[in-house]
Amino acid sequence: MRTKNDRGFRFALSSLFPSLRGGMSMLAMATVLGLGGMNAQAAVVLGPDNFDSGANSHFTPNNNPGEWSVDTSSEVANGFFTRAAGSTAWSDAPTGTAFGDVSVEAMMRIKSWNASTQNRAYIFARYTGSTPSSATAYQLSIAPDSSISIERRGANKAITTLATAHSRDVVGGNWNEGSWTRVRLQVSGTSPVVLSAFVNDVQVATVTDSVGVGATGAVGFGSAGASIDVDDVVVGDATSFLAPESGESASLSTPADPTMYCALAPASTAAKEV
Repeated sequence: MRTKNDRGFRFALSSLFPSLRGGMSMLAMATVLGLGGMNAQAAVVLGPDNFDSGANSHFTPNNNPGEWSVDTSSEVANGFFTRAAGSTAWSDAPTGTAFGDVSVEAMMRIKSWNASTQNRAYIFARYTGSTPSSATAYQLSIAPDSSISIERRGANKAITTLATAHSRDVVGGNWNEGSWTRVRLQVSGTSPVVLSAFVNDVQVATVTDSVGVGATGAVGFGSAGASIDVDDVVVGDATSFLAPESGESASLSTPADPTMYCALAPASTAAKEV
């Protein structure tokens, strides 16, 4: 399982308050310390799915389902859901459960792009349908040139690009194949719909859409031609939404906000006698 990097300054509070080692909750600790600004616990409504058990419980592939499998061959015992694309065709793996205001996040690794223009990796929200012609959805679309787009997919493969962004720190100007990257799509509202795309927890695009694709739908992931690996899929409600971080850009190969540590200086020693 891929774990998220911690963000911001941290230190061991238990070293300051030994009684906290006994299992005091973070909420109780926040009350003791007067941390009134602490964020509420995000509500996970599906997952986390890390596939380490070898099972896939929530996602049903459509269109070329035989190209999908759970891979548990990693020597570090990390399972993941994988598509080995045998053609340029679209294939997706949505849930059987519908959601309204939702965040869907996953670690994604592009194993290989194909040589054609039919070449994308996706995260879906408010997905309906089961075939390339009938599917409608909002989708976060990843292209080989590292562009990240928020798109509205209509019936009969009608794709409307609502917003597109590029990221800095891209090797060779292209998406860094073989690297795990955390991608996230947030969708809320109905008229208009507010959509945001994140890479490694940093917002890279946001847009509103007055057309819509339906108030609820499945979430999931997929690709058009590209061979992809997917891991650590987490679906949350609106309380899980990430806020934009102004002035930052996302990295496509490393966490955007590396861990920083704040060490407490020891108490000063007594003044030297003269």
